[in-house]
Amino acid sequence: MRIPPIAVLPLLMALVALLMAIFSMGTSTYLVLITVALAIATVLVTFATFFQYTKKSTEAKQVPLENFSLWADVGEPAAELRRLSYDDVEAAVRIVSADLGSLAANAELLSDRLSMLVGKEGFEEIRQERLNKLVESTAQGISSVVDKLRSSGEFSAGVVSSLEQYASNSDRIANKLFEFERGKSEVVHVYIDPLRRAAEKLSRDLRLASSNISNYMQGVRLKEKAT
Repeated sequence: MRIPPIAVLPLLMALVALLMAIFSMGTSTYLVLITVALAIATVLVTFATFFQYTKKSTEAKQVPLENFSLWADVGEPAAELRRLSYDDVEAAVRIVSADLGSLAANAELLSDRLSMLVGKEGFEEIRQERLNKLVESTAQGISSVVDKLRSSGEFSAGVVSSLEQYASNSDRIANKLFEFERGKSEVVHVYIDPLRRAAEKLSRDLRLASSNISNYMQGVRLKEKAT
């Protein structure tokens, strides 16, 4: 545990006071009593200071870190499309649906963690910005894209634009979280940092998925024109 210098200062004062008490033995009783009282008072201040800093450090460690152990790492979403034939659209849809389903689950997890902060003291801006609602709508939107893909068995024209929109939403969430934690306490950073990184990763994954799907769709269209 790292103790700031200001917390060590009372300890040094206590040692000096105790040394004064020792060396004042044999002098006047009045001076001895004053020196001993000063030593005792300084020691009490020292303990109080150490306790205060220790308490703050413990509180920071006890903050429930946002658990992203269930976060699905899909690698590069829809990357398999680059190795897939343009004739096998059905398989492409299955691959994309699986990857986007994982991203939707990640967005839901992020929404749940942000909702935990709503109403918590010191996090009023989260409620005011309605960030948890924005993440929730993003998760629902991704799930809607997945449902349409599975029901139609093909890529519609709006898939890419929808994913780009949801990626922009994630960017906005990450930026708002970055602005929110600026200048805040260590405890706030412990809460917010994992959420901000998760929003940034969600945005990157959605843009990668959008790019890979767009490239595959373009290849399919070119092949259809050629035939």
